[in-house]
Amino acid sequence: MSKNAITSPELAPPVGPFSQAIEVGGFIYFSGQVGQDPTTGKLVAGGIAAETERATIAVAALPLGACVEIDLIVKA
Repeated sequence: MSKNAITSPELAPPVGPFSQAIEVGGFIYFSGQVGQDPTTGKLVAGGIAAETERATIAVAALPLGACVEIDLIVKA
């Protein structure tokens, strides 16, 4: 079964050794993304609502002190 990394210029590079998404066997596994502005590398201003709108939950702390992170798995 092949594994393909998926990247997008609309997302900021991951903070750490992560992939933005991986496609395996017809499933796409999206890495959790925080509400980071890809042009500045900083969190978007406005708190949880603004970070969520940028389309981005952890148990302890998130990278950059983010309020929210959203993970997603889809059947391609």
